[in-house]
Amino acid sequence: MMRQSVVWPALLLAIICFAGVLAAQNTGKTSSEFPRYFNPEDEDRGFAHAGPPSDAVLNALLEAEEVKASTSDLEGLSREELRKRFRAVRISLSSEQEQDYLAQGLGKLTGADCDWFWIIRVKRGRAQLLLFVNGLSVTVLQHMTNGYSDIRGDWATAGYTGMGIFRYDGHVYRRALQRTAERKP
Repeated sequence: MMRQSVVWPALLLAIICFAGVLAAQNTGKTSSEFPRYFNPEDEDRGFAHAGPPSDAVLNALLEAEEVKASTSDLEGLSREELRKRFRAVRISLSSEQEQDYLAQGLGKLTGADCDWFWIIRVKRGRAQLLLFVNGLSVTVLQHMTNGYSDIRGDWATAGYTGMGIFRYDGHVYRRALQRTAERKP
């Protein structure tokens, strides 16, 4: 009888300790915890945890062709003022131990009727621009190509809607599919 009264509390303590060890090992976010859909027009969907880009991400953004083409709008701005022209949110593209971000241009770093988005990978402190897509929304898809999630970009004008699917080719994302449809009144 005495033995049973010691065994149950010891077993319960062992289970609690084991659960604590598992929780401590799993402190990083899983890919399902990262946002997958981004739409600034839909109550800023996907940008709840966005902030200014890190130095590495900002360096990659400042090298993007679209940003370089906007130099007249950015001329004379300090690095901190340039940083405020973007917001970035962590995403998960791959199961690798890397940090992936979706950045959005703010202010003059947008299109006339769309937003500008960049996908950036940071590995060992160096950032690489993987994709630029302009449109109304971006979705990180479940389907993967070459170990990276496919990306969908959606756009619309008064007369047309469209979407593009981008797949990772081993170095960067390339357009794999594009569909455009005329809006019917």
